[in-house]
Amino acid sequence: MTNKNNIKIESIDDKSPYLQAVIDLWSLNRSRLGLFPKDAFIERAIKRQILVAIEPEFKCIGYLLYRNSYDRITIVHLCIDPSYRKQRISDSLVDELKKITKDKYSGIGLSCRHDYGLQSMWSRLNFVAQYEKPGNSKARKELVYWWFDHGHTNLLSSIFTQKLESKLCAVIDRHIFLLLCQNENKENEAAKLLLSDWLKSELELCITGQINNYIISISDSKERNNLLKLSQNFTSLPPCNNHNLDIIKEKLKVFFVNKKVFIDDIDVPHLARAIASDSHVFITNEQDLLEIADEIYQNFRLSILTPNELIRQLDELRNKPDYQPVRLAGTSLEKIPIKKGQEELLTKHFLCEDQQENISKFRQNLRRFISETDKFECYIVAEQEELPIALFVYSRNKNNELEIPLLRVSNNPLSATLARHIIFKSILLSANENRQFTRITDPYLEEAVIKAIQEDNFIRVNNGWLKINLAVAETASELSIRFDDIGFCLSQEYNFCMKIAESLNSESLIKDIKASADFEKFLFPAKIIDSEINNFIIPIQPRWAQDLFDEYLAQQILLLGQKKELAFNREAVYYKSAKNSGGLNAPGRILWYVSEDKYNSYCGISSIRACSFIDEVIIGKPKELYQRFQRLGVYKLDDIMKIPQDKNGDIIAIRFSNTELFKYPVLLKKVQAVLNKKSTFQSACKIQNSHFPTLYNLGVLNKK
Repeated sequence: MTNKNNIKIESIDDKSPYLQAVIDLWSLNRSRLGLFPKDAFIERAIKRQILVAIEPEFKCIGYLLYRNSYDRITIVHLCIDPSYRKQRISDSLVDELKKITKDKYSGIGLSCRHDYGLQSMWSRLNFVAQYEKPGNSKARKELVYWWFDHGHTNLLSSIFTQKLESKLCAVIDRHIFLLLCQNENKENEAAKLLLSDWLKSELELCITGQINNYIISISDSKERNNLLKLSQNFTSLPPCNNHNLDIIKEKLKVFFVNKKVFIDDIDVPHLARAIASDSHVFITNEQDLLEIADEIYQNFRLSILTPNELIRQLDELRNKPDYQPVRLAGTSLEKIPIKKGQEELLTKHFLCEDQQENISKFRQNLRRFISETDKFECYIVAEQEELPIALFVYSRNKNNELEIPLLRVSNNPLSATLARHIIFKSILLSANENRQFTRITDPYLEEAVIKAIQEDNFIRVNNGWLKINLAVAETASELSIRFDDIGFCLSQEYNFCMKIAESLNSESLIKDIKASADFEKFLFPAKIIDSEINNFIIPIQPRWAQDLFDEYLAQQILLLGQKKELAFNREAVYYKSAKNSGGLNAPGRILWYVSEDKYNSYCGISSIRACSFIDEVIIGKPKELYQRFQRLGVYKLDDIMKIPQDKNGDIIAIRFSNTELFKYPVLLKKVQAVLNKKSTFQSACKIQNSHFPTLYNLGVLNKK
């Protein structure tokens, strides 16, 4: 047997001694390959469009002949010596063709008779069946057209990106696809819900090329053609990086072997393609996959759901493409001051070419920001020695504003998450410096950044985007007077402050919990203390606090040699026992009491260290809650299963956001003095609304 690794692949010209061997191989197999004049072989050789496989004894054992047309490559012949077949010599020839054509051509196509039975080979090589048509021979045998895409950006990928931004894109497996293609019956009733009219504006059902490859493997031609037509009703995932796809396939195979789970060879590449996409969601009824769904998510960041689970969790899942803090787990992303000499690198990565930004002006501004250290602070976000993935600049030219004249995030799966994090941290920085506004003036903002800005309630003004950020806890009336004064004293573009003042004067505002909660989130970090929003002290162990929100505790662990990470969780989830819930409800505010650590690993604990906003409180089964909120948490399923359950087997999930770390942690003795009781906070505790501003001001200002 010949070792594939010992086979040499090379292109030949018309002077090559292997050209005659190629023609001889064709002659032996002409019944399958069809007529092809000798002059045509010579012409292809002159153009160096024949690849040959040479074994160690210098014998030609196979060849691939191709041609180019515009930006496409077409395989004309792929022929292997009969005594060397089933040794994947074809793979080596095709892999070489991929390598030499990947930069200049969009992809590789070919037509192959269906009855040759080569479907599994072309599928293994990441080719996708496109359509069937009758051949030109007298027998009119069916030809399948196969296509391998090099993954260059094109109109198809742009259209898919637009769909991804406007809808939740979920990949369906082949079994769900077949159920959706059948007539109504009880077996496919749940799957058919995915086609409901009310879901059309929310959900895009996607298939991968592996669905077509499965269809092509069906022997009945009538059934094949019918299913191929029906497949056109679904959105096909655009091409991806095929090298990455192969790596994911191998990782999946190892994963399933370790789990002792058998997955059909047809389904592994389908699942791998879903993982390689930005859809994040895979729909199936296959029990083997559903039973290890949590482990698949932990290893591959893909949610495995049934059709019913998808519909129940639609709102949470829609946020997944935009907000994925869990995807940063295990990274070492750091905020690093920019140094002189990095201008060329930063220009290359952050110049906004799509908006025709002037390269020399970008460089000029960047040099100014870097050199004038008394006026600007310049930062990148990068992981160790890797290329930067974000760039932003702070300016403090005005006493009442923190300006961001440059805010760029590179195009990657974390863009939206990172943009939200940078903007949120900027708002808190501005507020902590007792500035009233954060202003973003970069004229070349990417869409992901603009979306994040709008979600943070910035207001469009003549010179960029403006956000008011007062770090105060006052009554609605006091806040109204404050906003009125700001609007009156400053220029016309600040007139919106007077409209805010007018809204705060409404008597109904503080009595309507939802309205006052929405308004408080708009004014963040300001707090409306005479609203009827409930307030709770919730105990949390230091190890969970450091992962969920407390970067200062996380930095202490740095001293023990662990990796430094940025705390990106703008929104997160905390799980606790349903027993002694303390009346937890939403909307509400949390004061986080970080409890003692039995190993004394941390400083500054046994104190209230942060304040968050409660968005949702849900009681449910541990596994159901984990599946619903796994995108937000740092928890593994094993952690959640250890939480004490009530008599119904339920626990509580608290979804929270907008966490402010206190400058001055409020120690237990001070907390007890304010509350006038000796509580040690073993469980959630509802506090009087009058106590909240006292504790909050102690943490933010170090005064009552």
